[in-house]
Amino acid sequence: MIRGLRSAAVVAGVLGACFVGSSSAAQRVSAPLPSLASVVLATSDFAPGAHVAMEKSATLAGQPAFMRAFKSGAKLGGQPLLLAVSVAWLEPDATTARADVMDLQRETQTKAGRQAIAKAWGTSFIQGGKLRLRSTVVSPPVSLGEGGLRLALTIDTNAGTVRMAIGFVQMDRVFNFVVLAAPVNEKVATGDISRAVSAVRQHLRAAFTVVSTSPPTIVGTPQQGQPLTVDEGAWTGAPSGFTYVWSRCDAVGGTCAPIDGATANAYVPAAGDSGLTIRVTVTGSNAVGSQQATSAQSTPIP
Repeated sequence: MIRGLRSAAVVAGVLGACFVGSSSAAQRVSAPLPSLASVVLATSDFAPGAHVAMEKSATLAGQPAFMRAFKSGAKLGGQPLLLAVSVAWLEPDATTARADVMDLQRETQTKAGRQAIAKAWGTSFIQGGKLRLRSTVVSPPVSLGEGGLRLALTIDTNAGTVRMAIGFVQMDRVFNFVVLAAPVNEKVATGDISRAVSAVRQHLRAAFTVVSTSPPTIVGTPQQGQPLTVDEGAWTGAPSGFTYVWSRCDAVGGTCAPIDGATANAYVPAAGDSGLTIRVTVTGSNAVGSQQATSAQSTPIP
């Protein structure tokens, strides 16, 4: 959950924030972050005929969020849905995002925690409409693998019973949830929430797969006693950190061997490098994976 807030506020607050206000929050990262719009459900994840009803950016607890809602009648594989909403929320880092999911998992293990979520979500769902909330029930959580979680929510209103399935998934810095609701007095088709979460996972994995799109380069004058630094180059997949290995190579950049202890983003050539060239290998990584990229060789060290 968000630091200092209960999970009930996560469930209800994200949707509320996305509906009532929008803004942006700058992120200081080592490479561009994927667009949050690319990691929520898209019309292509539904059967033909699905249409977007609304989408917008917002801010939750100072962090960017994005929501996309689909028009009534969208189908994931079962019967048409009354409501389909997909929300992505960018957390400060993967560790915080994972801790929030674990907090949510712990809270949903208790009846009191589930009741808080049910009450908060039910109130948020009917807010501003003609429906009147009578009671809400959340069933125990069901694992969807890889940290995913499913909750079944039943909302009893003056117009009948609304049954919903809520799927949670987290990958790297993104906490994502999907809400599906069946028409009044009907049920969400078995497997629909699993299909939705699986589609979101595919979007997240594609967005956070680390790829070097422009190789690193060595910056500085290649001579003894003069520091060389590395420009990491361009990356996609939002690597959250880089590691470095400097190597000595022959005069044409071949037969390379790592230099003992040279694992910072700078290296100062010494007498042992005379007549040799230098390369640096950069590894970009995040919680999803990593990739290596190697620079061209320097000119020979005098």
